[in-house]
Amino acid sequence: MNRWLLITGLVLACSGKPPAGAPPRTGREATAHEPAPGRVDTEQFHSDALGVDKHVVIYLPRGYDAQPATRWPVFYYLHGLGGDETNWVQQGKLDAAADRLGLAAIVVMPDGDDGFYVDSPGKIDFARCRKDGTGLFLPDTEPHATTCVRARSYETYIARDLVGWVDAHYRTIPSRDGRAIAGLSMGGFGAMALALRHPDEFAAAASHSGALALLYRGPRPFAPGKAELVTDLAGWGKSVGPIGEWIQGLFGSDVASWRAHDVVALAEQLGPGKVALYFDCTHHDEDRARCGSRIMHPTVRVRSSLAPCAPSPSLWHFASL
Repeated sequence: MNRWLLITGLVLACSGKPPAGAPPRTGREATAHEPAPGRVDTEQFHSDALGVDKHVVIYLPRGYDAQPATRWPVFYYLHGLGGDETNWVQQGKLDAAADRLGLAAIVVMPDGDDGFYVDSPGKIDFARCRKDGTGLFLPDTEPHATTCVRARSYETYIARDLVGWVDAHYRTIPSRDGRAIAGLSMGGFGAMALALRHPDEFAAAASHSGALALLYRGPRPFAPGKAELVTDLAGWGKSVGPIGEWIQGLFGSDVASWRAHDVVALAEQLGPGKVALYFDCTHHDEDRARCGSRIMHPTVRVRSSLAPCAPSPSLWHFASL
């Protein structure tokens, strides 16, 4: 988890100058002089895009309450399929890691349900979903009361509703230079796609084991120069299994719609100097062609906006750990 926070800080720094108003760091003081730890709040807000109220977990850094004139950068952390807004704190202990790092940022952890953070054209029967879980990926385990929505507009929910609500309720730096987004698995895909589709909202994105190449067909394992892409989606979902059928249901059967959300295609189209990206995955993930990092790598290499860079002074403490 320390490495995760480190990476997010670095990719935010890659986006350009440090955000105005970011609190200065003077090094790690002795334990006796450390301020009180950051706090974790759980709030509820209404999403017009989803048509329901959603819970969101917020990490407020040490010094947030004591420095009422300070505005803070915001990191948005997205969970994976089958998870919820509590995962990063309850399983990942993000708050403890952030305190150890002296993280000078707000961390926002929303509930993304099973929607892959996209606006899906698929319809959902809200009443039936609440009754028996119809329309959910895991109807037997996902809590119907908090997972069912009136519309599957998860991209708009994050990029418009959540960002707007956070900026209105917390002392944020309300601009793209004050925002980064990151995620795991489903959330890794969501973070990269959201940042690349909304470069006016996010300066940087990071992905752990995200599905970054939706249209990759093979070979498996990946072979440089031999990548084949899906051109006909007929039967694609069934060939992949339940997860494939679920993804195809969310994105539909139009390849153009898939390309509009494909991270590799988006990175190629965006152009240099727009969004800083970081991604990784395990050998196990790569063998299953899950995260597509080998496919993404040539795109990152040739795009100067995605190349490694030195952290800005305001975030130097990330690089020193």
